[in-house]
Amino acid sequence: MTAETAGQPRKAPRKTHPRGTREPILVLTMRELGKLTVEQVKEIDHPVPVTSNGTPVAWLVPLTPAERHRAELIAAGRLEPRRRDDLEGWQPLPSAAAGESTLTEILQAMREQERT
Repeated sequence: MTAETAGQPRKAPRKTHPRGTREPILVLTMRELGKLTVEQVKEIDHPVPVTSNGTPVAWLVPLTPAERHRAELIAAGRLEPRRRDDLEGWQPLPSAAAGESTLTEILQAMREQERT
């Protein structure tokens, strides 16, 4: 123990690798992937290839902060994700009838009025 660490609680070593070492996970086998704990998965901060018999079969990719926030909102029931079947009946609005201005033309005219 050094003078700098005297009186401070000891931190447990980070076990980021399923083999129990402190080295970062660079590649996982399918067997190792199944042995990971939630805490170990949370600590992974970079994409990791997953292999089966030495052949890459998938990537374990951490969530971005935005993805994590969205997942938390969904889990808390504060956000309901859209479903593709919600869009089945969607149809685009019809084009402007002959002689009528399009929305683009109306917006351009409004901007011209603002400038004058």
